[in-house]
Amino acid sequence: MNGYVWGVFTNTISILSAETSRARINIEKLLKNFKNVIVVDGYNAYDCFPLKQRCWAHLLREFKNYAKDNNEIEVQYKRLKLLYERLKILNNKPPDEEQITKAKLELNDIVTCLRTIKGARRLVTLVENGKDSWFTALYHEGVLLDNNLAERELRPIVLLRKTIGCYRNEKGKRWIDIVVSVLHTWKLRGMNLFQNLKAVMG
Repeated sequence: MNGYVWGVFTNTISILSAETSRARINIEKLLKNFKNVIVVDGYNAYDCFPLKQRCWAHLLREFKNYAKDNNEIEVQYKRLKLLYERLKILNNKPPDEEQITKAKLELNDIVTCLRTIKGARRLVTLVENGKDSWFTALYHEGVLLDNNLAERELRPIVLLRKTIGCYRNEKGKRWIDIVVSVLHTWKLRGMNLFQNLKAVMG
C-alpha cells in the first residue's frame, strides 16, 4: 500500500503517522485541538492552523535556485540572507516591535524589487502567500524560524519508506505510528535505545 508519513516534532517529542494521502484531514487528526504555533512549509494543508511560522529555510532554498542563472535575483537573495540573519538574532530576544516592523518593510521591499525582474513571479507569490507568518516566531518564545528539525528527523523515515514501500497493512502502519514514534522520541531525549527497549520488553 503506497502512502505518506506525516511527522510532528518538538525538541523532545516525535509523533509519526502513516497515511494513504496528503489530505488536510490527516494533520487535523494528528494535531487535533492544537492551539500553539506550528512551523510549516507552504503546503496549504496547514492553513487550518491560525498560528503558523513559515519556514525560512524553504524560502531561502527557493531564492537560491532562482538566483543561479539570474544576477538580479541573486542581489535580492543576498538581501534575504542578511534579513534572515537579523531575524535569528531577534528570535533570541523579547519581541521588539520596532525591529520587527523594519524587518517586514525590508521583506516587502525585496518583493517590490522582485516584481521588476523577469522570471521572479513565483518568488513574489511565495513570499506574499506567507503574509505575516514569516515573522510569527518573533512573538513566541522557543519557536524556530525554520522546520529543519522536522526534516532531519523525517529523512530516515522517508528512506525506510522507500526501501520497504511504506507499509503493507494495518500492522505496518501501527509500527510506524507507535514504535517508530517512541524510538525517535527516545532519540530526541538522548535516551539509550537498547536499554529502553530491554525495559519495555522485559
